[in-house]
Amino acid sequence: MLSPLHDHAGSVAVEEVRAEDSAVTITARTTTPEARCPTCGTRSERRHGSYRRRLADVALTGRRMVIDLLVQRFRCTAQACERTTFVEQVEGLTERFARRTLRLRRLLERLMLVLAGRPAARLTEDLGVTVSPNTLLRLLRRRPEQPRARAPRVLGVDDFATRKGHVYATILLDMETGERVDVLPDRTTDTLIAWLRDHPGAEIVCRDRGGAYAEAVRTAAPDAVQVADRFHVWRNLCDAVEKCVLLHRACLPEPADDASDQSASSPPQAVALGGAPAEWEGARAAKRRERHAAVHALLAKGVGISAIGEALGLDRKTVRRYAHASTAEDLAPARDGRRGSRVDSFLPYLHERWNQGCTDAARLFDEISERGYTGSRRTVRRHLQAVRASGKPAPKVAKQLTVRRATHLITSHPEHLDENATLRLKKLLARCPELDAVAACVESFAQMMADLDGHRLPAWLEQAEAADLPALKSLVNGIRQDLAAVTAGLSLQWNSGRVEGNVNRIKRIKRDGYGRASFDLLRLQILHAD
Repeated sequence: MLSPLHDHAGSVAVEEVRAEDSAVTITARTTTPEARCPTCGTRSERRHGSYRRRLADVALTGRRMVIDLLVQRFRCTAQACERTTFVEQVEGLTERFARRTLRLRRLLERLMLVLAGRPAARLTEDLGVTVSPNTLLRLLRRRPEQPRARAPRVLGVDDFATRKGHVYATILLDMETGERVDVLPDRTTDTLIAWLRDHPGAEIVCRDRGGAYAEAVRTAAPDAVQVADRFHVWRNLCDAVEKCVLLHRACLPEPADDASDQSASSPPQAVALGGAPAEWEGARAAKRRERHAAVHALLAKGVGISAIGEALGLDRKTVRRYAHASTAEDLAPARDGRRGSRVDSFLPYLHERWNQGCTDAARLFDEISERGYTGSRRTVRRHLQAVRASGKPAPKVAKQLTVRRATHLITSHPEHLDENATLRLKKLLARCPELDAVAACVESFAQMMADLDGHRLPAWLEQAEAADLPALKSLVNGIRQDLAAVTAGLSLQWNSGRVEGNVNRIKRIKRDGYGRASFDLLRLQILHAD
């Protein structure tokens, strides 16, 4: 059997190995003639005595391993030293006051970092070194950290949620090596300013479009180059495109193939986005129209935003959003046209069968299930209840793109679209000149981002502004407020991809700990776990 003291053969002598059913005990003693005082560093050969230490070690074949080690106590010969006697420590094996070997402690710390408290404690039972969750927590919290004097040359900054929607923290990353530098308890400007001042040296800072981080870097590291992540800028552009599509969603229905079918070529307003008439849109759309009318009525009387909010029970931001919208349709959330239902593609068949006299929801559900419908019976029944309540024949459902699909077509690389999708996009842009201008802006921005040619950004901003669409104007204004960082993000090789990967890894750590770790424990897991 290979002794766990094999690596310390020069300083430890094994006297006996005793194997029992539940444990293996190794009796040994130290053989060093001298030791160094831990306080003053003076070497001493004067022995004061000895005593035995029992150290738990990594289990052997499922049995506990115990090292019964006789260690020596020495006298410190330095008169100025405040320590009279001290006990020798075997490097790599023992620590002061420890009852576990170093390799067992590291194993337990590793389990704690990977699995968190309770799962790690359950695994230690199978490893033959049963430890409680609280002990594992204490071991991890006592883990020494190497203080860092300076920030890395290229620093990555991003936030993550410790409690989504309520509490957020900040992770700092060395973008050149991928090393996790630190974790801050919040995402405020003051906290990052304090850290940057305590750790100077950052020359480039990669961040998202958040204003708090931008202000902190400008204050604490004014000479650092800020790089706004181009992925976030692209996402901002995609969101603006989606708002533009939503504003012109009347152009989404495709013209009817049968010109003689007058009902199929009815105005887009007669059919809602989900394939139902506009009067079936529901309570949300009606409430949106009522609020829009009430806000504009009070505005016409000269009432201020705050007073309108108090009168209608709305937040000032909500009132301002209603005030800036010319029509209630401009306020329709993206999900109204983006989130479709599984029954949507079967609506033409359902309405045709309804008009033929089949009004049994269960039977219609069985028929479309045979045709590939995978949704619920309740969804079919809910839609047919609206048809029945109208007291009219089911309307023809014109073929149309959803807001999500149209946005996807406009923002996708042409090589990633098949022939049918390319044709649908071409027809959509031919029907709507405004969306054609949006598509041109997307194409030029994508080319600029692929070429890392951020110097073309001012010209692109003028192009987007010339499209005269509110969503694009808002995007242009936002980019101009952060122009230098966005230009650097579209010009330099650096981006926040590594930071985003670590944020995704943090989500896995939180899931493993069931989201119950306090910040200090979560910070240690983030910094040290693989």
